[in-house]
Amino acid sequence: MALLVLIISTHTLADSVSLHLFRSPLGINWATPWEMTVSTLKNSVANTHGKRAFSISHVFAEINCNSTNEHIYRGQTSIENSGERDLLFKKKYGMGVMFFTYEGKFEKDETILNDMAPYEGSERRGTFTAIVNPATCQRMLRYVREYEERGYGNIYSGLQADPLKGEGSGCSAFAVSFLRVGGLMEPFVKEWQNVIDVPKRFVGGPLTGNKVSIFKLLASPGAKWSNKEAHIHLEAWNPERMLEWVNKTHDFVLNGGVMEGLGVSIDSVGESRHVTVDLYDRATPYGPIWLI
Repeated sequence: MALLVLIISTHTLADSVSLHLFRSPLGINWATPWEMTVSTLKNSVANTHGKRAFSISHVFAEINCNSTNEHIYRGQTSIENSGERDLLFKKKYGMGVMFFTYEGKFEKDETILNDMAPYEGSERRGTFTAIVNPATCQRMLRYVREYEERGYGNIYSGLQADPLKGEGSGCSAFAVSFLRVGGLMEPFVKEWQNVIDVPKRFVGGPLTGNKVSIFKLLASPGAKWSNKEAHIHLEAWNPERMLEWVNKTHDFVLNGGVMEGLGVSIDSVGESRHVTVDLYDRATPYGPIWLI
């Protein structure tokens, strides 16, 4: 393990939230509707040698409240065989699959640790950690308990869903929601999101009532994300951009760079890079957690 500490935190045993990031086998290309479709299809059939594929990338959240000796891992996914392929190939949802709500599976500790272990040291894996104060950590624990109690873990929603509005969630929106609940997102929003306008002519299913064959998408290599026609605006948290940020930040600090206003430490295991940001002094938000 290589270790470099830029700023030695005085909060060595402080509470923390970590996002464990996993890139898809071949990478998802968001450049155009065609690139996204083709790269997603390639990833769905990539050989991952028996490991969990994370074929469209994935994020797990880890909450470690040392102050109260509480330590959990949580994640959000769809149940197996939840019909994604049928929606795309048989029901002709086209890019409507990005906005569909599936039956969800709330992932927890041992399952998550088992799924992560084979990727230790892999370039497909990286970790972001924020050091937080005890009040913020307890707010996050309260949030995840209520999330499960309300049954939201049973809802795996499309990329547009907001878990804080009770809409269910995809994996990345769920993981990021811990930072939002803790008032920690401001430095990272633009770096971690893809903002696109999806032409409605490529969106089938309930949102439009249309049927869009996968072949229509594959036959449109010149199409672009565009707000100059009927479209659906989408702001989506992208695990691959999040991992790119971790890798870029790691290398920047390794080469002597300083992150203005942030205390940063870095380490790595093989090709897996880890960035820790000290946000202990960020004030814990008050008021309701939920936006409903």
